[in-house]
Amino acid sequence: MVAVVRVLEEAGQTLVLRDLGTHHELLLGQTPILSSKALETERTFGALAGVVRNDRSPASILIGGLGFGATLAAALAAVGPETRVIVVEKLRAVAEIVRGELAHVAPGVLDDPRVELVHADVAEEIGRRSDLDAILLDVDNGPGWASFRTNARLYTQAGLRLAFDALRPGGAYAVWSGYPADTFLAELRKAGFAPSIVPLHERGVVRARAYVGKRPG
Repeated sequence: MVAVVRVLEEAGQTLVLRDLGTHHELLLGQTPILSSKALETERTFGALAGVVRNDRSPASILIGGLGFGATLAAALAAVGPETRVIVVEKLRAVAEIVRGELAHVAPGVLDDPRVELVHADVAEEIGRRSDLDAILLDVDNGPGWASFRTNARLYTQAGLRLAFDALRPGGAYAVWSGYPADTFLAELRKAGFAPSIVPLHERGVVRARAYVGKRPG
């Protein structure tokens, strides 16, 4: 049984939060853009924030996409008390849901004093930075399947170079992907990263992957 929990309007578009019994979905028009079905993979992905260098105080992490807050919650649990976590979320309605109907998924994450919530395009925000120790992108289904057309530029060589330049030496860049996209490793390498894959499990089964690039240094 599907129940509509809330209907929101933003920038002339309709967003619908639905309860499917086992999980929630957020639809933009008729397209699902967020789901709580695979939160274990997102929590593992968020924990990758712990790869930041411990000798940097304070460290700075940028998370692209608030989602339902699971990635952010895991990142906060993996980093120290002085770490600054910038969350870039395009849709203000998503933050409303995380603070409202789905607050139980990641309680209080947006109230953590380490968190700065920025409503902006993530590619543009990355382009403004040069002081990051980690970039975690959880804004799309993967590097070849963008939820918003403007996000496709994140995974081009121009976008990857922006991310490379936004990171300090030794910093890490990671992309959540719900499907195998191993050809992306070559794109990371071409942009100057040392690439790797981290499998992300849901109930013991690989359901997603993190494509990780480490900036040398």
